[in-house]
Amino acid sequence: MTSKIVITLPLPDVVVTSLRERFDVLAWDHPEAMPEATLQTWLQGSDAILCSVGNTISAATIAGAARQLKVISTISVGVDHIAIDAATVAGIPVGYTPGVLTDSTADMALALMLACTRRIAESDRFVRAGGWQGAWSAGMLLGTDLSRSTVGLLGMGPIGQAVAKRLQGFGATVIAWNRSVKEVPGVDMVDLDALFEQSDVISLHAALTKDTQHVVSAQRLAQMKDGAILINTARGGLVDEQALVNELDSGRLYAGLDVFDREPLSLDSPLLRLENTVLTPHLGSATAATRQAMMACAIENLVAGLMGARLPCCVNPTVYENR
Repeated sequence: MTSKIVITLPLPDVVVTSLRERFDVLAWDHPEAMPEATLQTWLQGSDAILCSVGNTISAATIAGAARQLKVISTISVGVDHIAIDAATVAGIPVGYTPGVLTDSTADMALALMLACTRRIAESDRFVRAGGWQGAWSAGMLLGTDLSRSTVGLLGMGPIGQAVAKRLQGFGATVIAWNRSVKEVPGVDMVDLDALFEQSDVISLHAALTKDTQHVVSAQRLAQMKDGAILINTARGGLVDEQALVNELDSGRLYAGLDVFDREPLSLDSPLLRLENTVLTPHLGSATAATRQAMMACAIENLVAGLMGARLPCCVNPTVYENR
């Protein structure tokens, strides 16, 4: 009997066609996120889910499909959109795509740092609006130098370390905080208070967990220097977004954000009216090579799960202990 797969997001035709040659595929091809009710309906009698960060795979959804579901595979390194505990209890392995997006996401973090320190987005708007009509001015759109900055990294996993290497090439002073003890050449490890108090730029590279939810709180934002910059290419939930809006609205801080508390960003979000922000639509892994590698890894996990084999990249390997 042919295995049945539910794909919860639009994927390239070549990918879907390849899977259809081997499996019975139900593929969501609409630009808006797949409703959970639709997912639950499609999962009836299904063996696998292929998803990404825009799709919530809740405990209720997993429970409803647990009798037949063999694997959940996400095209992402983050897994906070999946009820991992529920999947583990149900004996369902969850695959993810670590490693392949490290460099692309690190590059994105540096791009946002440069865009904020040199006011790139603001300058682009200025030129397009016809603002550059007078003589050159020594004080026009002045920014700051990344090379002269102290950059604090919150989280020193593979992406955080890749960002540190890039910053060292710029000549920046790099400090960092990590939940576990870690030594990284050229990086001074500090506590969270020191990170927020000393940094000209803070870049977030931690996983979103119960412990890190709103780790960037109103209190910690208040500790940041006047004119400091917050960069987030990790997860929106790391930041108390309303507290950040309040600081940005005062003009005291700047921000470069690739991720948000709710995605897609609502058209009535106050972030959209603030000039001291650079906003991008979750593009950390958005290069052709990286996205291809992510899909290849996710499909490898998917197929392994359907075949009853161990997933190459498994979030919850304890599911194999009782087999």
